Amino acid sequence: MQTPPSIHLTMGPRPQAATRIHQSWARCADLDPALLADPNPLPRADLDVRREAHRHLLHAAEPSLEALGALADAAHNVVLLADASGLILHERGSRSFQDKARRVALQPGVSWAEPLRGTNAIGTALHDGRAVRIHGAEHFLACNSILSCHAAPIFSATGEILGILDLSGPADDMRDYVLALVQRMARGIADQLLGESPLRRLDFRLGQGPENGGHALLLLDDDARIAGANEAALHALDADWERLIGTPCAQWIDGPLHTRDAPLHRHDGRPLTGRLIVPPRMPARPASAPPAPRPAPSASLHPEARPLPAPDAVSAPLLDQAVRALDAGLAVLLCGETGTGKEVLSRHIHARSTWRDGPFVAINCAALPEHLIESELFGYEPGAFTGARREGARGLLRQAQGGVLFLDEIGDMPLALQTRLLRVLQEREVQPLGSDKRVPLSFGLVSASHQNLKALVAQGRFRADLYYRLQDMPLQLPPLRDRPDLAAFIDEAYRALGGRLAADARHALARHDWPGNYRELFSVLRRLRCQHPGPVPVMAGSLPVDIGQPAAPADGPGHAAEPDHPPDARPNPGTGLRALERHAIEQALQACQGNVSRAARRLGIHRSTLYRKLK
Repeated sequence: MQTPPSIHLTMGPRPQAATRIHQSWARCADLDPALLADPNPLPRADLDVRREAHRHLLHAAEPSLEALGALADAAHNVVLLADASGLILHERGSRSFQDKARRVALQPGVSWAEPLRGTNAIGTALHDGRAVRIHGAEHFLACNSILSCHAAPIFSATGEILGILDLSGPADDMRDYVLALVQRMARGIADQLLGESPLRRLDFRLGQGPENGGHALLLLDDDARIAGANEAALHALDADWERLIGTPCAQWIDGPLHTRDAPLHRHDGRPLTGRLIVPPRMPARPASAPPAPRPAPSASLHPEARPLPAPDAVSAPLLDQAVRALDAGLAVLLCGETGTGKEVLSRHIHARSTWRDGPFVAINCAALPEHLIESELFGYEPGAFTGARREGARGLLRQAQGGVLFLDEIGDMPLALQTRLLRVLQEREVQPLGSDKRVPLSFGLVSASHQNLKALVAQGRFRADLYYRLQDMPLQLPPLRDRPDLAAFIDEAYRALGGRLAADARHALARHDWPGNYRELFSVLRRLRCQHPGPVPVMAGSLPVDIGQPAAPADGPGHAAEPDHPPDARPNPGTGLRALERHAIEQALQACQGNVSRAARRLGIHRSTLYRKLK
């Protein structure tokens, strides 16, 4: 029998992994370690039959495969989905690595069950029913030592293995966080499948919550008996599928189940919070008591917000990607110039995602006063500091519980606060100021910035670990000037205001650079409509004089300019410094049509400083 490898690699000793890998090698003792790759995968027609038999699994896994595939492609890895027999059904990721993987038959149509391929991540995870990493020489077959593989099982609501999710790459590139990421994605696929059940489900969380911040879910039949559960529920209830399935929910959880968040208790008295989710077209019947009246939706942080404009040809594909990523448990990062619609898109993401029943909490990191950022974000206990409200405050992070947290202009967050935010996002818990208790959090995370965060990381102004935590799914919003249908878009937008544009005006507007993007365009169109309320088409000569002029300098140091003062708008001699400053700000804002970012550049100050001066 071949001697198993020493499990002491670049990431250090892994005692549990060593035991499992030695056991796997023992199971594979009858295989020839020099066995070469099988060059004959399942014929395409037969593979299509297998895929059709697993269409529900493939459909549920599609968002995770797309998101993980994008990450794999960037890292020169490949993501694989195998069925419960170990047969690979699907692959995504780096083309160059897919070609290398095919040399050892790591491809669709080939089974990687242990009896056929020896110790490997897919086969060993399938045998053990647990996630595993098999690196380099830990593979039983010598030809597979070129691989570093991470695999996790996808479980049904009753505990059967439905398939295996795997991320594989070259053996010289092993990253410690990959296995946890694959586990999280596999659980997300399982949760997606569980959510497609016609049964009612209880979505709850424990006081300390699962470490991965996932939702604990139970499927309930008409008699309020447990018909299924996800892994987070097993963790929260300290149980397994065999003990849970078929037992009354009341045996494990005390309290009436409502369609809104309500306090509950575990059977041993530990506090829970949960709500009953009733699938469409089913009567909204409570499981153990009549539901209390549903409260009115929480007041938005932006009560003046109007109904969202419908997604168009530019934003719809981005929206689809973002929703799939958020539903798969990924953090979404929206990048783009000022005015490209990052917050509007984030609201659409919330409205389309599985978090839609919860609140949408938008936080402008540039607008929060520096001395209040910590208390505003994390909340505080009564009397935590001088000037604190008597009753304390929940904080914006806790207000987002069960919904979507939108961190706008994340690049402007001070470094000290970035450290605390990173800890919250990693642990999914927050410790309010003045408190020794940690409060569990569960929300979808969308961030946005008009700055180049990678450049900020290189400059030491933004934490690299926070950047990678925020950009599971980075999406770039194109500027308005790059729209191929810009002239038609402008014409339609003005018609929506009840006006008409002459051809020369439409073309002049389309040629403009629009440094303020959609925000600037809609401001100009509203002003035009106010000045020309009649039915006569607006001609180019009626457009604002700055249309067609060069854009304001781009973001960055060295572009400050003195504010322009019309002759009749200069401050009077002897005016105080505060009044002079206020006058300069007003003039800059007027010249920039209310665009705070451009006004700040014009004044030569940081945007967060300008926000504070405007308060």
